[in-house]
Amino acid sequence: MATNAPTTRGVFTRASSGLVRQVRTSDVLYFGFTTIALSYIVFTIASWSAYPGASMELATLIAIAGAVGIGASYALFAAMYPRSGGEYVFLSRTLHPLVGFALSFSFAFWQMFYYGLNGAFFSQFALSPTLAAIGVQLGNASLVDAANWFGSGVGTFAGGAFLIALMSFLHWRGAGTYFRWQRWAAWMAITSIGLTILVLLLSAVNVLNFKSNFDGLAGAGGYDGVLAAGTEAGVLPAAPFDLTQTLYFVLWPAFSIWFAITATSFSGEVRNVQRGMLVGIVGSQILTGVVFIVMMFLYRTAFGNDFLLAAGAVGTSMDAPPFVPFFTAIAGGNVLLSVLMSLWVVLIALFVGGTVVPYATRALLAWGIDRVAPSALAEVNDRYHSPHWAIAVTTVVGLVILGLYCFTDLLGIVSGFFAFAVSFAVVCLWAVVFPYVRREQFENSPIAKRWGGIPVLTLAGVLGSAFSLFGAWRLTEDPVFTIDRGFAVVAAFAVIAIGAAWYVVATAYRRSQGVDLGTRFREIPVE
Repeated sequence: MATNAPTTRGVFTRASSGLVRQVRTSDVLYFGFTTIALSYIVFTIASWSAYPGASMELATLIAIAGAVGIGASYALFAAMYPRSGGEYVFLSRTLHPLVGFALSFSFAFWQMFYYGLNGAFFSQFALSPTLAAIGVQLGNASLVDAANWFGSGVGTFAGGAFLIALMSFLHWRGAGTYFRWQRWAAWMAITSIGLTILVLLLSAVNVLNFKSNFDGLAGAGGYDGVLAAGTEAGVLPAAPFDLTQTLYFVLWPAFSIWFAITATSFSGEVRNVQRGMLVGIVGSQILTGVVFIVMMFLYRTAFGNDFLLAAGAVGTSMDAPPFVPFFTAIAGGNVLLSVLMSLWVVLIALFVGGTVVPYATRALLAWGIDRVAPSALAEVNDRYHSPHWAIAVTTVVGLVILGLYCFTDLLGIVSGFFAFAVSFAVVCLWAVVFPYVRREQFENSPIAKRWGGIPVLTLAGVLGSAFSLFGAWRLTEDPVFTIDRGFAVVAAFAVIAIGAAWYVVATAYRRSQGVDLGTRFREIPVE
């Protein structure tokens, strides 16, 4: 049972989920690259000044190490239970159905939460800086005004609603359609990143003079003025290296790199799931993490370490957000270059919104198949093989969250990370002990591999749980990353509690109908 789907329909009333295997290993890799959201480097670097003495590059390297443990734990479990639904499937079948559903309910809710927030990020950290860079270079006040509008409540909602509508449409057209568009967007983004790195290299060796270009737009002495403002604010001179602050800063790159694990949500749609999950998830975490490190180093070298610290803390004299894409455009000194170098920021920010949809919709679908949620959520479009009702629910929740973010003060930028860290910790801790407490299931599975006599799953779990527990602890302590820490913690456990209550009520309701949900959790869901 641990490794093979039932040969008969058993307790399930349908022969298949309706989903089809349309996803290639390379698509999982591109998905991880997009999910990690290199464009989030914008506010990662902008927050650097709040951690005096922190090394961005070392913090990112540490985050990569944690990502490998978390990613491998999820990927191995997904290879063992190749069904769409993420950790809901393997936790409900190996640990306990209540735990599996409660954590899946939490993860799905927060993914829908970030459907809305990613829409906001698209406006604030992609469209706004891009338009500002082009507007400042052209001396076009209308473009600068448009940039500022996309940073406002109404503009942020408009841009975010566009993202949500487009991504929902692509997913409704099926996984094959979505991943085809994502594939092209990823290649365009990679090309744009390559051009950006070239411009940063030329700036680092003074072939392109960032300071001169900046002063040409901000006015004579503009660059030195930013440094002076940083000194007055106490950000400069830069603090010496501080390992503790570096460890604290790990949260920022981790917020991007750790989330490639959401690819497990569509593992039932991957053609070669054993290879696809491990290579796609861990490979994207390592490769994109390395790009993070390279770009962080080049940003500091090209613009000046002190300038980045000061700009992040006090801004600049120009009417534009002090984000690194804006500075990169100034370094290039050419409007066409600015457009081309902005492509990766815009495209990744656009598609990172789409990456939250597979987890939420496949979780809803898996609940519907198990009948722990309304069966309508498990309905799959005959033409496009997409879970249309699950997509509709995800879209509505995303729009509501986007509105709350844009027009109220209830939500912070990263309010949901603590809840995700709790899920990471549970999965990784379970990975540590699973080969020993479920020995027969493990030994009969395709992941029964050892390194030095120790199960690889256990080694991955030890590494992943150490980092996810550290991340969860820091999220309760760090006032910079999570503005309202009380809300983040209470909301995280409240959603998990609601999920647990839902499971208890659903179980009792189905029992009253003569349906024993427990028998479903003793079988693997239909494929």
